[in-house]
Amino acid sequence: MAFIFLSVLLPFAAAAQDNGSVAGSVVNSWNGTPLPGVMVTVRGTTLAAQADASGRFELKNVPPGEQVLRFSKSGFASVTVTEVRVLSGQTTTVNGNLRPEFYDLEEYEVTAEEFADQTEKIIFDRQQSGAMVDAIGSEQFSKLGSADAGAIVARVTGVSIVDGKYAVVRGLSDRYTRTLLNGVEVPSADPYKLSPQLDLFPSAMIDRISVSKTFTPDQPGGTGGGTIDIRTKTFPEKPFFKFTLGTSYNPNSNLKGDFLADPNSSMAQLAWPSGPKPLSPDLFGLTEVPRPPGPSSSRETPTRANQRAAQANAVQGLMQQLGTSDFAGQLRTSPLNSGFTASGGATKPVLGHNFGFFGGVNYKRDFLSIEDAKIGRYSPEGVAKRLGTEQRGNIKTDYGANVNLGYELWKESLLGFNFMLAHSTDEEARHATFTQFEGKEGDRLERWQLRYTEREIYNYQLNGHHPLPFHVENKFLQPFAESELDWVVSLADTTQNEPDNRFMNYFVSPDGQPSFGDAATPFPQYPSRYFREISENGFNWRVDWTLPLDFLPHESKLKAGYSSSSNRRDFKEQYFSYTGSGGFDVNNPNSYLNDPAYLEYVANHISGIRTNYNFSRYITDSFAHPYTAALDVRAAYLMGDIGVFKWLRVVAGVRLESTDLSLNAGRDGTAQIKQSDLLPAASMIFTMVTNVQLRLSYGETLSRPSFRELAPIQNYLPDIGVTATGNPELTMTSIKSYDIRLEWFPNPGDLISGGFFYKQLENPVELIDKTIGVAGEGQITWDNRDSGRVLGFEFEARKSLEFMSRHLKGLTFGVNASYIKSQTEHTQVELQNNPFAAKTRPLYDQSPYIVNLDFNYEHPTSGTALTIGANFTGERIVLATSLGEDVYEHPPISLDAAISQKFWKHWTLRFAVKNILDPEYLQTLGAGYGGPVFQSYRRGRTYALTLTGEF
Repeated sequence: MAFIFLSVLLPFAAAAQDNGSVAGSVVNSWNGTPLPGVMVTVRGTTLAAQADASGRFELKNVPPGEQVLRFSKSGFASVTVTEVRVLSGQTTTVNGNLRPEFYDLEEYEVTAEEFADQTEKIIFDRQQSGAMVDAIGSEQFSKLGSADAGAIVARVTGVSIVDGKYAVVRGLSDRYTRTLLNGVEVPSADPYKLSPQLDLFPSAMIDRISVSKTFTPDQPGGTGGGTIDIRTKTFPEKPFFKFTLGTSYNPNSNLKGDFLADPNSSMAQLAWPSGPKPLSPDLFGLTEVPRPPGPSSSRETPTRANQRAAQANAVQGLMQQLGTSDFAGQLRTSPLNSGFTASGGATKPVLGHNFGFFGGVNYKRDFLSIEDAKIGRYSPEGVAKRLGTEQRGNIKTDYGANVNLGYELWKESLLGFNFMLAHSTDEEARHATFTQFEGKEGDRLERWQLRYTEREIYNYQLNGHHPLPFHVENKFLQPFAESELDWVVSLADTTQNEPDNRFMNYFVSPDGQPSFGDAATPFPQYPSRYFREISENGFNWRVDWTLPLDFLPHESKLKAGYSSSSNRRDFKEQYFSYTGSGGFDVNNPNSYLNDPAYLEYVANHISGIRTNYNFSRYITDSFAHPYTAALDVRAAYLMGDIGVFKWLRVVAGVRLESTDLSLNAGRDGTAQIKQSDLLPAASMIFTMVTNVQLRLSYGETLSRPSFRELAPIQNYLPDIGVTATGNPELTMTSIKSYDIRLEWFPNPGDLISGGFFYKQLENPVELIDKTIGVAGEGQITWDNRDSGRVLGFEFEARKSLEFMSRHLKGLTFGVNASYIKSQTEHTQVELQNNPFAAKTRPLYDQSPYIVNLDFNYEHPTSGTALTIGANFTGERIVLATSLGEDVYEHPPISLDAAISQKFWKHWTLRFAVKNILDPEYLQTLGAGYGGPVFQSYRRGRTYALTLTGEF
């Protein structure tokens, strides 16, 4: 097999030996300074290079003969250089300059010619990367109308998004994906996730997002599916200011008089949510509550009378400290959605060196209403245990800010600072009615929820890039005389606060009488209030040293580095439940506790010192399961990027990573993981011809359990409506990955690629219901499977259609598709409990296929642009069960379209329609689309209008 493979490659290699090179430098004709970031391409090929910080570039593997070079950079007039003579085995020098371009809109559209600079640059970076990287830039996701990082990443090959927040890469759940901001990990405040929610990162602050699907030793080792690196906006080449104002309308959600919302939520189109009152710090950790005193005895003594009075006052004091509360949403009127972004920046000389500034702010407020959502729960045999409908109202408010500062200390030495604030608030009201409930014929179950969740990230980064030239006399050491040092230090504070989430479940008899505490009532059985505060602080730093190996005949480098990551989490929660049902209006759950009189007792004086204390409401139960946790990861790596031949590049190395994870949940228990792992990785890149690459890759990585998965406590999972308990016995998952990909770059900006990947997982972690009973209501926990396997195929193409006809200039088509097959074996216990089950099933949260399509059209002169995008994702398990069918989610088909028009030089008007097909969002028992419904609903179409000004 190897002989056949080499026999195919050798002819291409021989051809590559006869090629030459083109090198030179580019300067700004306005002031004569070096011009970085200039793209240099060879006409008729996809050979490309990018000028470095000193304006230097080099094109290798250029076919001999007369060639035509094109120099381009946004904001400068493009230059074409003809009759560049390239000789075999020699380097041709071409120096030039670009002049700043002062143009109006029409002139810019003509000058832009065949491709967008950023798209070309991204594909160039992809060619040069040592890993298999898929990337998408701001030019593309602005056309698609992607509002945040979650919507952007959903367009990447082999990536699907769960709940609009969490990335599933190549069929592996979000737990196997790491999220970086400018190359450094950001901690998550979500108790159930390892990476931060992607919808916290607005598109206004993002320059590009890269998804690395293979491992190289300079990446974090705690990954298995991929590493998502969010890069913020770079410093501007010229002063600018840009803003966007927008609004959107969904007939299902906006301008409705029956929008279900918390009575205290603001329904204004622009608002800063304040949320419910937070819990007093002295009430966190409360595990016992005072009980109302019993009736007075005929033998009452002064001591006992005083004790009973003190007991009654303690009950009343706790009630008054918590105060009144609503438990149900009300039907209110919703406005239109709204949002705006603003950004600006400039580069100015300060003390003789360039100082760059970029700043941006963003705000978005969306209203979402779901009516008549279907909910079902079933026995393992598929018999309905309860069926009902639910109405939901959600108000999501996001705002944030981003600042980038950069200063050129000396030539090519840069110092940068980045600040990011991302704030997200979800206000949710739910009301479900179950008219069919096994064992309660004639009764109906009413479920009410009011939830307020506030997430926030403060991230500070300081980074530097420094060439390290030094003079040496020794000829042997001279090749080592130039190297580069990159470093970054990051501080991140993340919080998630949920003040006063309220739950009320009760049965209503045929004659209209409510009842609490029935054993058949789903948790909680009594009106309840829940408070949760999570804070996590992260301190991360890394340093990377790169040494060019100029003594080797082909471009090579050695890279080494060290990184340290320390995260600390403080988790606090408090639960209260109430008893007493007198005076409660079944049609108005807010009447249960919204009267201040309910917070006090009524003293009934009998005689003498005898007094009875009557409470219409009092707290009957309280619990708290706080924990603290710490994760320290230290890593060192060494890797080489070696040009063995002109046609063969080898990237190989090893990463040593140590994990020290500890969790203390007090009386509930502890958990600890402490181990070191050696993680090797190697890849080979064959340049078969100038625009065709074959990549082979192997890597070993790992995945750590999250704090919440390890914590031996029980919590509610709102996304799927179940309660789960952590497992302190979880172990780390080890992953071995094999990849092969063929990439063809037909023209600058075009791409066609295809490849296979295979992953072996030991001890993968899954969420599973281990109780034999009703799906979604048993002993739900996280558990290690023995093993798992993932096999997949990926295909991607992006092509301008101008080659078919000149009338199609400006029309591009993009498609990426992934077919993924994963499996894990059922345990003997699972097979015994369910003899009809197959020997294997798919891994948790894995989709068998993911397809993204997009059409983009830009008229060369009119400023008109049209974009159509679609996503198809296959079914995936959201809850595994030990008996009966697993619960599957069937992600809806997404189809969006947008048209925009530029006018009056600085303005763009854009109209978009999202979720055009309005398909059903569906979860079923079993993989079949027509299986018993776990839950289903529709979101409706959204019509959006935005106005953008650029100056």
